[in-house]
Amino acid sequence: MSIEITVLFDVVPDRMDSVTSAFQELCGATRKEEGALRFDAFRSEEHQNVIVLVEDWADQRAIDAHMKEPYVADFLARTEGAFVRPPHVHRLSALGA
Repeated sequence: MSIEITVLFDVVPDRMDSVTSAFQELCGATRKEEGALRFDAFRSEEHQNVIVLVEDWADQRAIDAHMKEPYVADFLARTEGAFVRPPHVHRLSALGA
C-alpha cells in the first residue's frame, strides 16, 4: 500500500509568483524519482494564497530518498520565509484500513 500525503501551504501574498515557480520545478524533478507515484501542486480556488501539494509514494524509503535530493534543499532555500505559518501536513489513511 502506498503512502499518501497532502500538504497545505499558506503563502505570503507577495511571494506567490516565486513560490509557484519553485513548486513547478520541484514537481517536475520529483516526478522522475523512483517511488514517486504522484507529486502535484495545486492553487486553491477558494483561498487564493494557498497551495496544496498532493503526494503518493511507494514507501517510506522513497520519501526518505526524496528529502535528500539537492533540488529539495534548493526548494526549501527558495521558499524560506514565504509561508505565513508552517505547512500543514496530512499523512492519509484510507477509511477502514
